[in-house]
Amino acid sequence: MTHPNAFRFLRQELNASILIVVDFGRYPRNMSSLSKDVVAPYVHVVDSFTDDDPLDPYESRTTLLFFQGNTVRKDEGKIRVKLANMLAGIDDVHYENSVGTPKSFKMSTKGMRLSKFCLHPAGDTPSSCRLFDAIVSHCVPVIVSDKIELPYEDEIDYTEFSIFFSMKEALEPGYLIDQLRRFPKDRWINMWMRLKNVSHHYEFQYPPKKEDAVNMLWRQVKHKLPGVRLAVHRSRRLKVPDWWRQKR
Repeated sequence: MTHPNAFRFLRQELNASILIVVDFGRYPRNMSSLSKDVVAPYVHVVDSFTDDDPLDPYESRTTLLFFQGNTVRKDEGKIRVKLANMLAGIDDVHYENSVGTPKSFKMSTKGMRLSKFCLHPAGDTPSSCRLFDAIVSHCVPVIVSDKIELPYEDEIDYTEFSIFFSMKEALEPGYLIDQLRRFPKDRWINMWMRLKNVSHHYEFQYPPKKEDAVNMLWRQVKHKLPGVRLAVHRSRRLKVPDWWRQKR
């Protein structure tokens, strides 16, 4: 269920299922939660960077920060317009309003591969495919979203290859760019290397391959099964259903 309106007429029947969602934006609490469901990556729209082996990866990426996408978004995504105003006119920052076309995807592919950091602000919901475009481009993600949930987080530590800013921090004049300019080169290279090592986890392939996105998602579902069995077995023997919810 990768769209907020998917299965909207059948949700009551699906509430008790393990759902595979890209985030929890617009899903009510009685339908979807992190304890029950699995967070999946978006399918990336830019080409994967398979020959990223320069002598000096830091210096070969001449753009400090890259963003290309639709700046007119809802909810938390309204931050995109504010960031556009704040980042306008900075020489080594590329911040462009665009829509998804084959031409723009090619431009994004090239731009991300030439950038040290790729900005990932919230969209209409807390996440978007841009994060996964950055990962397969080996461009260190700069995540600005207070409510984002991430795939495979019980297995992968995103702080090893991503930088996180709260929305308040990102909107503080000059703060975000100052932090990126002062970011140590050796730490960035470590993050770049880690991105190269994890990017295969975000590839959807048929037939699936070991440790790709399909394989990882089925393993995530398997991790949820003990909790499901607990709930099923408990419900069969309870005489007063959910008594603990009523406890004060």
